[in-house]
Amino acid sequence: MGKQEIKVLGGVVTYNPELTRFKENLSTLCNQVDKLYVFDNGSRNISTIESVIKQYSNNIVLCKKKTNVGIAYALKSIMEYAYRNKFNWVLSVDQDSVLDSHLVEKYENVISNYNKDDIGMLTCLIKDRNFKDSSVETQVNELEEVPICITSAAFTNVKNYFSTLGYDSNLFIDFVDTDICLSLREKNFKILRINYLGVYHEIGHGENRRLLWKKIIVHHSSIFREYYMSRNSILLHKKHPNFYSSKIMLKGLVLNFLTITFFEKNKIKRYIKYFKGIKDGI
Repeated sequence: MGKQEIKVLGGVVTYNPELTRFKENLSTLCNQVDKLYVFDNGSRNISTIESVIKQYSNNIVLCKKKTNVGIAYALKSIMEYAYRNKFNWVLSVDQDSVLDSHLVEKYENVISNYNKDDIGMLTCLIKDRNFKDSSVETQVNELEEVPICITSAAFTNVKNYFSTLGYDSNLFIDFVDTDICLSLREKNFKILRINYLGVYHEIGHGENRRLLWKKIIVHHSSIFREYYMSRNSILLHKKHPNFYSSKIMLKGLVLNFLTITFFEKNKIKRYIKYFKGIKDGI
């Protein structure tokens, strides 16, 4: 596929975004895509979001929901819009991410030199400002296959996406990106990473910590997410037993429990959500 044939839809899911960062997001995104689809999940500041969008481009479609229907439902809607309007690729971006101005160009270079029919998703190196991460500086190969990637800055092949059941709305939030990556791999599509620093973002107030001999990242996520992290880990094992083994599942559940125990506040409330998630997952 030549570059001139590529039609790219940008997709952003908003939920009470911090407006300064959202503006940065739009300024780096709008010039790289043919159209931008913003799915708002019931933000309290929706009127301000609308006014910000009007400042940047009239080539932005805004879908407004009155309540939060979840990140998975929103991403599914973005992909369906792309399919209906004959976009080849979707660049999904978190509301708090800031893209490198050449990211789509880098992705298109890969597509023009690789069999696009084999690609499920492209990703890049991603730097979270909260964390020290030497991996950004230590990559050797320009392109390599990876098992999973996060949604932000993912470049999804629309045709190959629809060979799967797509994003799972039941997951709501957490492991949504892992689930779609595993679904694509089960159909023998590749998740490829260009080793190029393509996006900066900042999620919450996370920090690097050490648990015994292991370095871990503590995200300090909202308490309600403890439920989805434990429940969805079990659901992922049920859906993808060959790619998300019981060992991987149990390791993640234990790590979450220890993280709550040693590093989080509101432990009792978090334990309640955590164990309810396990119960519902089982």
